[in-house]
Amino acid sequence: MKVLIAEYAVATGLPGTYQVEGRAMLSILARSFERLGHEVIYPTVGPTIGAGEGIHIRGEEDFEDLLEYLEATAGLVIAPDELLPGFLELLEDGNTINLGCSPAAAKLSADKLACTRHLEEAGVPVVEIADPDKPDNGPFVLKPRFGCGSERMELVDTLPENLDDRIATKYHEGESLSVSLVASGDRVLPLTVNKQLVCVEAGFEYQGGIVPYRSDREEEILKAAEMAARALDLSGYAGIDLVVGDLPRVVDVNPRPTTSIVGIAKVMREELADLILRARFSSLPERVAVVGECEFRKGELEPSLTSTEI
Repeated sequence: MKVLIAEYAVATGLPGTYQVEGRAMLSILARSFERLGHEVIYPTVGPTIGAGEGIHIRGEEDFEDLLEYLEATAGLVIAPDELLPGFLELLEDGNTINLGCSPAAAKLSADKLACTRHLEEAGVPVVEIADPDKPDNGPFVLKPRFGCGSERMELVDTLPENLDDRIATKYHEGESLSVSLVASGDRVLPLTVNKQLVCVEAGFEYQGGIVPYRSDREEEILKAAEMAARALDLSGYAGIDLVVGDLPRVVDVNPRPTTSIVGIAKVMREELADLILRARFSSLPERVAVVGECEFRKGELEPSLTSTEI
């Protein structure tokens, strides 16, 4: 099978940590599909990953054309959440089998306001949306309504008069965790609970992770993540971000591969590519085998690309 892995940062030359994290995810996934005997192709403006075949493009316009017109049996798109729905539509219009989330589910997940309200209506514990017209005691978290990662997030004691393109949620003390999972229809297969190393003082800067993270609250954490995945009708690989305090509360939903696969690839015995393919074409196993623990930092990802461990 010819598999297209379209990672936006590598394909369009995004700078800094976007490029570093994108190359790491792309490398891990490409090698996993190749170990299963599949042919892997990926778009790039220059960087290579030592696996698969790079298709050189000139930027975003070529990226969109490639998604729609390049011949591949199946495809996986990794892109900023607000751009992902449109890219997935192009992929499916080109008659390539989408190995990820549906465009509709990706669109709902990308809208943090609509997603949070949808989850709340479905009975999923979430961080509550703060209403500027109904003042409440702070602190509050301000973040873009559309966006990915921890960009432009800040902690404030009072709400501004105008939120512009941001939303405000109540701040909850607790651990910043995530659940990595693979979903297919009514089946949700949890892979790992992960510790997110986040520096609040630096504006909720994501600095790395611990995979897996052992918690005596694992059962309720997984239940909240699985409820969210079902409520949003997620498919393929996804990551659910939570803050675990009085309850495990869903903060964000990432309907695509996330940086946590850097750790998962080192501790999980199953092949990531196999699980992604099984979610689309057959059936998922009852559970996965995880051995050991991996802690990684964003600044260490670039050198690790040459490591045989990845």
